[in-house]
Amino acid sequence: MVRSFIEVMLGEVGRQLLFTYEANAYWINWIVVIYGFIMFASWMNLVRIYRYLIVEMAKGVHTSDEINRKKSNKKIRKIIGVPWEIAVESSPFPLIARIGDLVPKRKTIENLQKYLDEKDLADKTLKALQGEKIQRMAPSTRRMMQRELDERKKELAAKDKAKEK
Repeated sequence: MVRSFIEVMLGEVGRQLLFTYEANAYWINWIVVIYGFIMFASWMNLVRIYRYLIVEMAKGVHTSDEINRKKSNKKIRKIIGVPWEIAVESSPFPLIARIGDLVPKRKTIENLQKYLDEKDLADKTLKALQGEKIQRMAPSTRRMMQRELDERKKELAAKDKAKEK
């Protein structure tokens, strides 16, 4: 009785989808599980790279003669920089994604720079060197989303200016 009620509520197209799912549930579920694993691994890969960059920058500051633990993050970024290439090479999984993304991206320097903020990395490096407790050793999803929105707004503004000319 419940099944017939559900079939009536789904309509013709919904019933066809239900029958297709029932016929191929095993494979559809495996595809969903594999997709979930890939996305989880991509999210964790970005967090792993973030932590790796902080540790590498802290090593660079610690071994540098020009910088001490009390310098500003601007000087750290200027003198040491962010070792993007090393981070890309050190991570074995080929995809990255921020938490909440539905599609992962290839692990490239450009994509890492889109997701991770150099200033934030330098701030966390300074905190680690000064012995402070770092509350969250993961990139801020809110900041990443805000940066993406700002970039989109700039692109739209540039397109609007191009149309006006």
